[in-house]
Amino acid sequence: MRTQADVPRTCVGAPFSGALAVRYANCWPSCSHPLAATASVRPSTGCGFRVTSTAMERMVIRAATAVATLIAAIGLGDEQALPDGGVYDASGPGYHHGFSFFRELRYPPQYQHFDYVNPDAPIGGDLVLPVVGTFNSFTPWIQKGINPSGYGFVGAGIFIFDRILEPGDDDPSAQYARLGEMEAAPDYSWFKVRIHPKARWHDGVPITPADILYTVEFVRENASAPIRTGLAHFGRAEQVSEREAMIYITDPAFRNPAAGLSVGHLPILPAHYWAERDITKTSVEPPLGSGPYRITEFELGRRVVYERVPDYWGWDVPSVRGKYNFGRIIFEYFRDNTVAREAAKKGIVTFRGEGVAKDWATSYENFPPRDDGFFIRELAERRNITAMAAAIVINTRHERFQDRRVRKALLYAYDFEWINRVQHFGFYRRVDSFFDNSELEATGIPQGLERDLLMEFEDELPPELFTTPFQIPASDGLGMNRDNMLKAQALFAEAGWHVVDERLVNDEGEQFEFEFLARNPAEERAALPYMAALRRLGVDASVRTVDPAQFRARLRGFAYDAAINTYWATPTLGTYLKSFFHSSGADAPFTLNWAGIQSPAVDSLVTRALTTYDRAELYATGNALDRVLLHGYYMIPTQIESGMRWTYWNRFGRPAKSSRYRHHSFPETWWIDPAKDAAVAEYLRTREG
Repeated sequence: MRTQADVPRTCVGAPFSGALAVRYANCWPSCSHPLAATASVRPSTGCGFRVTSTAMERMVIRAATAVATLIAAIGLGDEQALPDGGVYDASGPGYHHGFSFFRELRYPPQYQHFDYVNPDAPIGGDLVLPVVGTFNSFTPWIQKGINPSGYGFVGAGIFIFDRILEPGDDDPSAQYARLGEMEAAPDYSWFKVRIHPKARWHDGVPITPADILYTVEFVRENASAPIRTGLAHFGRAEQVSEREAMIYITDPAFRNPAAGLSVGHLPILPAHYWAERDITKTSVEPPLGSGPYRITEFELGRRVVYERVPDYWGWDVPSVRGKYNFGRIIFEYFRDNTVAREAAKKGIVTFRGEGVAKDWATSYENFPPRDDGFFIRELAERRNITAMAAAIVINTRHERFQDRRVRKALLYAYDFEWINRVQHFGFYRRVDSFFDNSELEATGIPQGLERDLLMEFEDELPPELFTTPFQIPASDGLGMNRDNMLKAQALFAEAGWHVVDERLVNDEGEQFEFEFLARNPAEERAALPYMAALRRLGVDASVRTVDPAQFRARLRGFAYDAAINTYWATPTLGTYLKSFFHSSGADAPFTLNWAGIQSPAVDSLVTRALTTYDRAELYATGNALDRVLLHGYYMIPTQIESGMRWTYWNRFGRPAKSSRYRHHSFPETWWIDPAKDAAVAEYLRTREG
């Protein structure tokens, strides 16, 4: 195996870097998808890394001259970031080596790699990951078809395309240049990108401003509805010079640092390749990319192989150095988690996130490879904001769910404590915020600026929002949930639903119906106790389990009463808020606003969150938005794992130092350890013999 030290380094000019606060990366909910490690990767897995809320407050703005003096005096050594909470001031005009929501960068211009990577990691070997589901198209990010894993528009799992900027996992408010550097207008009305002079597509053609222009046009016209909604603030793009492009922000309400983060996060598509193809149609041809991997093999719906590109143009870029060390990343597709779990235990799969608490507790007991130290079961620490990691979303487009009292009654009927004790071995804790584990989480009663923001909508909001801390109802966990069921019954009665002959009916005699839409047996199993509780109230409650294609079709047509969804969030908020909660997406097909939320207060707070970069105002806005969403009872919060449930064969190496906000960033910073790999291979051969 070669090491990254063997790769030629002929970086032209100053090292590139950039900055972003959008931590889409590991906010996937709990499931069996390995990249999520505990999260639902659209339609089959789960979410979230935990964020400690004090990190941003430790940043102290220092003058650039003081930073330069500090660097000269002590040098960076092996630690690339500035020490003792120091920051680089990136607020001035012109191109900087990074872009940050708060205009502060943890890494200075001279940095060579992130602190949490190993720049000399061995290169090669296979990482084999399971996916429960299917895929049927390689055309990226359109409404039709299902893309394979490793293909996401957001997140850690994007291997064949380059983003403009690369997220920093130890700096949640910053990104560092990858495809190019970025400059922002003083009023954030435009963002200018200067492409790295070495940037090339895999066919050798240089990446040019034409590719950025094409990608922006694609996002505006042909991308899936969630992408179009989330990036609707993108205006026209124009070429400025041979290597520079400018992207304009049309909506004044979105001229803020969050827009810069969304520009930086943008993966770029090859204009010359798609000029000869129709990007609006599905395709089984793997597309041209520019990133560290290319697709070399696939079996539609069953397997896709990403192979490392030895002459990838970006190996010298500091934000990339030390990452993407596997020779191949292989996704094997399975129909259900049971088969995927057995494949992992047999060594067919090398890494898997365990999505079911019961199986985590019982399926690996008395498993000789684990006892012998060759198979690892690791509860990985959550370090990032966990958000509303899992919730039963109520479709308010249906008339019977438009009454807030009905939605509140449905919450009271959900006995989390019993479900957690009996089904999940007490492994989970209850989610109680859309911005859980962060400064954005609403606590107590609104005060100060938060209260001022909410008072603008006093007539719309429930009075108790101003006087009573939000609290999710809890039971004793013994299974009866009597007090809460009585409260649910009373709320139904207030809304005009009464029990007659053991049926919950309205004045017309129509029984209250509630169908839970599940996408896999695990979701069905989790929903059954809740359906039983609703039937005790007289509700005609049922579960319908469908395959991923049917699930997507039902969502697109709003043909569901309720379904489990997962939400991610970032410490600085971002344009995803519009996709999740803004009324502009409530009735759009393919929307991420599953609940159909249409609230002037929510719309106003989402807009405000995207138009400020003042810490105090941002946190107050986040607190207010969290409080309004919680008191709207649009969702029934369910659970979050106490940690990420990782299972893997002991073949891997990873850096000794983990990033602050993402536990040992997987898979980008890991590698195959040759000695461990050989030992595991020999062990498996011995077992098979």
